[in-house]
Amino acid sequence: MKKDDRLDRLLIKYIIFIAFIILILLNHQVILAFFRTALSVLKPIFIGGVLAFILNIIMKQIEKIYFTESDAKWVKKTRRPVSLFLAIITVLLVLVFVLNLVIPQLVSVVLEIVNAIPKLVNQVQSFIVDHEDFFPPLAQAAENFDIQNITGRLVGFLNNLSQNLIGGTLATITTTLSGIVNGILALMLAIYILLSKEKLAEQFKRLGQAYLPATWCRRLHYVLDVANRSFTGFIGGQLIEALIIGSLVSIGMMIFRFPYPSMIGALTGVTAVIPVLGAYISGIVGFLLISVQSPLQGLAFLVFIIVLQQIEGNIIYPKVVGGKLGLPALWILVAVTVGGGLFGIVGMLFAVPITSTLYTLIKNDVAYREAQMQPIK
Repeated sequence: MKKDDRLDRLLIKYIIFIAFIILILLNHQVILAFFRTALSVLKPIFIGGVLAFILNIIMKQIEKIYFTESDAKWVKKTRRPVSLFLAIITVLLVLVFVLNLVIPQLVSVVLEIVNAIPKLVNQVQSFIVDHEDFFPPLAQAAENFDIQNITGRLVGFLNNLSQNLIGGTLATITTTLSGIVNGILALMLAIYILLSKEKLAEQFKRLGQAYLPATWCRRLHYVLDVANRSFTGFIGGQLIEALIIGSLVSIGMMIFRFPYPSMIGALTGVTAVIPVLGAYISGIVGFLLISVQSPLQGLAFLVFIIVLQQIEGNIIYPKVVGGKLGLPALWILVAVTVGGGLFGIVGMLFAVPITSTLYTLIKNDVAYREAQMQPIK
């Protein structure tokens, strides 16, 4: 009877599990809508947590050098607020510096591209017509190509677009204000978390001890500690990597006399925050911008960025980021590919530290189990 009872209970568990899966599949739209709403509501909290984590890395470094030899009361009271304030100022200064490097030059380049389009089209048209023996179908199309007609259509499209934008001004203002409010809430939350992080940690620890078994508390603390080290190592390594690759691109472009070295170098540094693929994104943008001035220089820049990316991907990145995370280069590439495919840029950013956390947990668990195993004689 006992065996039959166990089988019956197991069968009931499987039936409940299958029914639960079917219920989810039948109502997946409602469930997805619920999660979207929940994520929208929790967005400021999530952003605040991420911002607090990033600021905490800088804040801890400042705290280490803030009158460390002094035991004065005012030093202890002001260490955390002053360090947090300086961390926020540091992040803002970096953002202003990068935007000041990129945006003015980017605007001038876009205007230059717009002005150069008619001339470029005429050059391509003349080249195809002059070599019509090699491009007979293209030559006929080039002879019938009317740049004025295309320009007129483009102007009409831009006029319609501007009218649509004016019509959607209210929605744009609402979205902008919502983003500003969310940003302010996230910053306030990050400041509160960092000013009282020890108190919050103690509260969560007491909460866990009150409601969870001691074994679960120890395991949860261990997992969170590994995750914290993985994310901290990833962010620190990624920022160092971005600085290195951005500097190398700028210096290399100056040596080879490519245009826009400061802008493309800064853009490379910003996009390099995305693991592995970031440099390729800025490389494509740089190729397009340089090709407007000189197609040959554009091709030369493309070769330069590919060679530099190979050096960065195979030598610098594994040493800087992989060394901090203890994650092999293969798993970094797999994490970026899968994370980007599932969740886009956000997935690329979070995939590597999450994979590093799982890799460390599994590696340590395997080592523990191997140590417990009896050697085979």
